[in-house]
Amino acid sequence: FAECGLVRPYEDCTSPAHPEADLTTAQDSETWLPPVYQRGDIARALFYMDLRYFGDGEDDDLVLTDCPGQKKNEMGYLSQLLQWHLDDPPDQAERNRNDRACTRWQGNRNIFVDFPELATQLYGNPQKVVDGTAHKGYPHCTPPLSS
Repeated sequence: FAECGLVRPYEDCTSPAHPEADLTTAQDSETWLPPVYQRGDIARALFYMDLRYFGDGEDDDLVLTDCPGQKKNEMGYLSQLLQWHLDDPPDQAERNRNDRACTRWQGNRNIFVDFPELATQLYGNPQKVVDGTAHKGYPHCTPPLSS
């Protein structure tokens, strides 16, 4: 999950993601940008999966990162997810869905819906995307372009 232009050149972006998609969606060959009104919900679902589910081995445990691709269990982009979480806080519909998931199926709650502040306490603040890295990216994991 990320905005177009983060991994591939922005020219590779299609927006909306397909003709029937919300106008705020976009995609390229490596990233997908969900509708603006669902981004925070998706981020919190992924935070929950990262925290709650452990795999049988090192490669089976989901890891949210700004630098995906080193291992098959890595999913990005953490800073994008954190920003979406901050920009789209839990609303009543998401809290109601969390209640239903707990009482009807799972027996546990998504703590990032109940306590949104835990996301930055656990993962830190979102890193800033900078130009001058491979397309655009995060300087702590993307080597600079050679001139």
